[in-house]
Parts: sequence; structure tokens; C-alpha cells
Amino acid sequence: MELHLAGGNTRRTMWRTHLWWNGLLLLSCVQSVKPKKYIVRTEGCKIEDPYPYDAEVWKNFKRIEYTECSTLQPLTRAEYNASTEFYQLHINQSAFQQYLQIDLDFAAHSSSSPSCCYMPVERVTEQEVDLGENCISFESGVQLRNTTLGFLVQCYANGKRIYTNGHATVPERGHVRRRLAEWAIERGEAVPSVLLVAMDTISRQQLMRAMPLTRQYLQNTGWFELAGYNKVEDNTLPNVLPLTTGYNRNSVNHMCNPHEEEGLERCPFIWKLYQDLGYVTAFGEDDTPINTFNYLIKGFRQPPVDYYLRPYLMAAEQWLDGSDQLEQDSQPCLGYRHAAEHVYDYALEFTRRYRNDSYFGFFWTNTHSHGNSISRTSAMDRYMRRFWQRMAEQGTMEHSVVFFLSDHGLLDGSTRRTPLGWLEERLPFLYIWLPPHLRQAHPEFVHALNENRQRLTSPFDVFVTLKHILRLASPNDLAHLLGDAADCPSCQSLLQPVPLARTCADAGIPEHWCTCRSYYTYSRHTSTDYLMAQLIVQHINALFEKYKDGKYAGLCKPLTLMNIMRASIARLNKADNPRISIHRLQIQVEPTQSIYEATLSHNNSSQNMVISGISRLDEHKPFCYGEQVDQFICKCR
Repeated sequence: MELHLAGGNTRRTMWRTHLWWNGLLLLSCVQSVKPKKYIVRTEGCKIEDPYPYDAEVWKNFKRIEYTECSTLQPLTRAEYNASTEFYQLHINQSAFQQYLQIDLDFAAHSSSSPSCCYMPVERVTEQEVDLGENCISFESGVQLRNTTLGFLVQCYANGKRIYTNGHATVPERGHVRRRLAEWAIERGEAVPSVLLVAMDTISRQQLMRAMPLTRQYLQNTGWFELAGYNKVEDNTLPNVLPLTTGYNRNSVNHMCNPHEEEGLERCPFIWKLYQDLGYVTAFGEDDTPINTFNYLIKGFRQPPVDYYLRPYLMAAEQWLDGSDQLEQDSQPCLGYRHAAEHVYDYALEFTRRYRNDSYFGFFWTNTHSHGNSISRTSAMDRYMRRFWQRMAEQGTMEHSVVFFLSDHGLLDGSTRRTPLGWLEERLPFLYIWLPPHLRQAHPEFVHALNENRQRLTSPFDVFVTLKHILRLASPNDLAHLLGDAADCPSCQSLLQPVPLARTCADAGIPEHWCTCRSYYTYSRHTSTDYLMAQLIVQHINALFEKYKDGKYAGLCKPLTLMNIMRASIARLNKADNPRISIHRLQIQVEPTQSIYEATLSHNNSSQNMVISGISRLDEHKPFCYGEQVDQFICKCR
């Protein structure tokens, strides 16, 4: 939205304000003589290094201890038998005695072994699963069929149910084996596998605070941290789409609208390309109601990958013991494991089963990090360190390029509203692992990743990197499939050095989300600050009027400015136009009491003001018509 200011009085006011801002900029330059720490300090970008233990943030943090979901051992286990190429479901007879000890009177009248049955989980639609008509009985062990990826198990003693659990499997698939074999012959050489493990809502600083053991392990074992990794949009989906398709949200909405039936099927997801070039593929994400490709959109009509964990997790969430309404900092359980552990265990099993083949695995967790708590994630620190140790022990790291990353930092809540919250929200963590043989064959990759540790990077770059990996051993006649990111032509593989002159525009990062400028916050708000604040309010009101083609026009009470909570002005970089100042305003509005933060540019010559973007900083609440309108809420008339 653009506003042009005219008139003699207004121009005189603007001139005085211009002098005031120049004074602020001069003051900020003087203050900046004090040495600052930067995670990126190049010609095109300077990103300050926020202190993760800042007092305003640290007061909200408390370390949470990991707690087991049960003191009892699981009564069943599922193991893959390489000889038969089937999974076997076994009863742990020794563990049965633990269950009987809970009720000694019951144990005195119980049989010596439990009576168990299992139900295979079958996908019906993206929102529906089928467990069959009957629970299939078995005794000490049973061979499971290869047509499904998961099973629920129940066990009884004297007619009383004593046990319910679930097991996800990676069954043998004939068409997958044929694909792998055909492409192995076509290539004539081994290619690196690719594994992406992502945790929602964790900034680089949050990883330092909440997972120091995990971070220390990554640093000690040769991972490459890319500290200047900057998100490109607000929440999860708009940051995952560039990473997985090379397109931004607007392009995707026009090309393969996720709100339409079979819309996502038309999107050029990177795993499709990996599958077409002979890889086996998998995707898993916990907390199915808010899954990245399902929350407020249609999801997939058909499973998007060879091994799709969603149906099993939907069944587990419906049938396994676990609390839906938990305290803010607790870890949700599904049966005998935390919800996220079902995903991590599946990642371990998938990479173990296909460790001698080429695979693409993408695994995402929400339950221990999503939301506005900065403490909950800390409970999983030791577990995640052990997770990566287990990956190394089973040989995964010997032949896989691995990306460990997040989508963004905290989006709302008290921590986000601190001065450092702006920076943390925009800087998720990113670590990359190269297998030993790739380091030896391509020392230039190692050099590039070391160079890029303190360079500006974005999700578009990860997408181009995933294509670069495919290029390493793909036939020359397929090179045309492996181009760059369509919505960021200047983005590049992270296995090549990022230019020192790179700016946010070069990395596909809009001004509102760009961290390449430091800001000076001042308390004396000018008349122009109030004009900018009013422009923000007008813009939000206009969004409501246009929402869904005006479906709700006139039904919301217009928002009005309550106060300016914080105003900041950017220190300009060498490449910036000196006539244009960049501002960040945090405002509160009535009648919703909502808090918004906006980035605006002001042309000091023409007096034009343009809004680059707006974020909602208080907790997102439902829209009053039963819908959720991104982060903008409505107060009904």
C-alpha cells in the first residue's frame, strides 16, 4: 500500500522530521562505534548476532526435563526380517510380568501370556484411515503384510485390555526395488542419498538455548552451520514451498493452488524429481491436524511419496493413549513414545532399510517446538543428540547429504515482542552434513560451505542445492530438469560460494523479512510515525474488505490505532538509496487489542510511503466467522 503526502504544512512537517531522522541516523552511527558482533558482515548484508541469553528473553526460559511416556516396556515390537523380506510382530513375554505387577490380585487370576491382536492402518483419503473390520489375533509372533505402513496392537489378559500401541514399518515394495535397480544400472555409480530433518519454530539462538548438547554434537562432528540462513515469508508453508518447489506462495497459488482439490498434485515438488531419477522417497510429520500440507488447505489426493507416514500417525493420534490438552511446556505422548519420536524412529528405520540405495527422506516435527513456548524444546535435547548418534552408528552419515533445519523462529508471544524477537523470528537454524566420500571427491564443496557459514542464504538456496546434488550423477540428457529456483533466478547452490555483494533481493527475501539491516529504536515518535501507523491500520482494514472477494465486507468493526509500541529506523547499507529510509513500527489496535509489526519505506523526496509487509505478534486467534484469516483477525460488528 502506498501513501503520497502533499501540502505546504505537511511538507514543512516532513522536512523537520527528515532532519530529526538524520539526527537519529548520525546518533546511531556514533553509537555503532562500539564493536558489534555479526553473523554476516559482507558488502551486501550485515546481520547482527543476537545474544541468545539476553535478559528479556532468558526470563521466559526454563529448562524442561525429558520424561518417559510410560514406566513399562512395550509389550510388542516389529522387526524387519531380511531373509523373508517381511516385518515380524513379536510379543515380549518378559515384559508381560511388569503389566501384571500393576494389579497383583488381577495377576493371580491371569493367564501366563497375553492375548494380542493387530489392526493394519489403511489410507482411505488424506483425512480418513481404515483399520479393518476385525482385530487380527496372533500369539508369540506373526508375519505382517507388505501392503501397509503401520499397525495398531492391542493385548488382553482375562478379557481386560492391558496394552495398546502402534508400530510404523517400511515394508518391501517391488516397484521401488525395480526403480532402484534400473537407475543403478543407468548411472553406473553410487549417488549420495538426501535426508532432511526439520523442527518447526526454532531460531538459531533458540537452538543454542534449548538444545546446547545437540548443537555441541553437531559442531564437534563436522557439520556446517549456515548462520545467515534467513526465512523468506511468515509461517511454515510459505517457507517450505520455496525449499521444495523453488516457487513462492503467490506463484504456487496460481500454478497449483493448495486450496483446490488435487492442487498440490500439480506442484513440482523436489521429491517428484528425485523419484523420477531413481530414488526411493519418504515424508513424515507429526501433529497431523496442523501438517504443513494440510492445515487450512486440501492436502494430497494420492500419497506424494513412496513411504507416507501421515495415515499411521492419524490412526495413532486417534487410538493411542495420550493427552490432547496438555500444559504449554509438556511433551505429547502417543502410546509409549512422544509424538515426535514416532517420526524420528521412522526416519531411522527408513534410512537403515535403504542405506545401500539412493533415497530422499523428509521428516518434520511440530509437537516439541511449535507454538510460542521457548522452553518445551529443551526436553528433547538429549534425545536429539542421541538421534544423530544413532544415525551415525547405523551408517547413514557415510553416504547421505543431510540438512537439519527449521522454518522460522517464534512468531508470536512475549518473547517475540522483545527487541531481539524480530531478528530471531527471521533466522531459523540450518546445518548441513556432507558424507566423507563427497568431501574427498569435491573439496570445493567443503570450501564453499565453510565460506557460506557467514553469508546470507535462504530456502531458495536449499532448493537449488537439492538440484545440484541430483546433477552429480544424472545422465547429461536430463540436465535441463535440474535448473535453478524459478522465483529466485539469482539464488544458488550452497555447494558454491555465495557472493560477498549478495543482498536480500538476490536471495529472494522480501524487505519485511530481511535481516541485513540493523535498526535504531527511538522513543520520541514523530508526526510521520503516526502517519505511517495510520497507513498500517488502513492497510489491515482494506485486507478485511477484500478478503474472499469481499465476502465479509462491512461485517468487521474497523480497526483504529491504539498506540505505537515501538518505532525503529534502519541504518542504511552501502547499496541502499540514501533518499529512502526504512522503518519498522510495532503498533496496537482497537477494538481487538491486536499487536502488529510493519516494515515501511519512506521516500524523503517524494514523501511516498510504502508498506513492505505486516506481521501479527500476539497469539493468533480464530476469525469470528469460524475461519482463520492468516494472522489478521476481525471483531464482528
